[in-house]
Amino acid sequence: MQGRMEYRSLFWPLLLIGVGVIWLLSNTGVLSVANISVLARLWPLLLIVIGLDLLYGRQSPRLGALIGVGALALIIVLMLVGPALGWAADVDVKSASYDEPLGDASTAQITVGAGVGGVTVRPLRDSTNLFEADITYVGQVDFSVGGGSNRVLNLSQRGETSFNIGFLGFLFNPDQQLEWNVRINPDVPLDLIVNAGTGGLTLDLSDFAQLTGVQVDAGTGGMDVTLPATESRYEAKVSAGTGGSTIRIEDGASLDLTASAGTGGFTIDVPDDAAVRLVASTGTGGITVPSFLKRVGGEDNSFVGDSGTWETDGFTTASNPITIEFDGGTGGLTVQ
Repeated sequence: MQGRMEYRSLFWPLLLIGVGVIWLLSNTGVLSVANISVLARLWPLLLIVIGLDLLYGRQSPRLGALIGVGALALIIVLMLVGPALGWAADVDVKSASYDEPLGDASTAQITVGAGVGGVTVRPLRDSTNLFEADITYVGQVDFSVGGGSNRVLNLSQRGETSFNIGFLGFLFNPDQQLEWNVRINPDVPLDLIVNAGTGGLTLDLSDFAQLTGVQVDAGTGGMDVTLPATESRYEAKVSAGTGGSTIRIEDGASLDLTASAGTGGFTIDVPDDAAVRLVASTGTGGITVPSFLKRVGGEDNSFVGDSGTWETDGFTTASNPITIEFDGGTGGLTVQ
């Protein structure tokens, strides 16, 4: 019996043509950012179309072409009517400023949750405010303050910060940089939480001598964090997503650092002459340490990745040690 002839489907070439058509219509102004943002809600339709192509499109080039053309026409129609149906994501770039007076604040717990855009956090000097922020953003942002003298403050993206909104906002507003510029008064004991989604993160805490704790969760983009020397020992938790990351620890610091990384290299800069213990592992990539850190645990013969424990001389008797626990994914760890 002669086998059934299988044709090369025209679906994928038509899909590429469709992407080009949509891009052209957006560049010529026929499709607005609101129309394009409807795509964020229509992606399950693509799975259905691919399934139909696998079932029927390989049997006949004419049927595959019909599926592709029909899907493209349907998507364009839905993109045109989607904003009127409330399907469009909020991708308009907005600007806002926020501030909170210092008043009688004796402590502060501050959360900054940026969904999309680069984030910079630095000290606020010569001001009667506890907190100031200037942001350009897409979507919706919530700002709340409570707690009286033990101030609790939250500035965060509302709901889905989503890659879709961030990608579309960047793609169709290339001249509009989404940024979160945050300034915090360093003269109040501070517990800080920073969640960054899409975009780089710069966190300069070098002047925060009364920091009581910090938690950083970065998504995509590089991360640069400076951790301070403080009046008392504190805990720092840092989680990096993608992109290269650097943590600098100031002279005289005493802290417990827990760090993790997804992809990209990770560098931790420790003070000279500090008492340091490093417990680290990587999925792939090596671990590079300076000569003053001696391996006291683990084997230096892993085929993929590395793991072990390293200490400086006299760590166990040091009065203000630095402990570092690191869990890496793809990419190596360098301690210097």
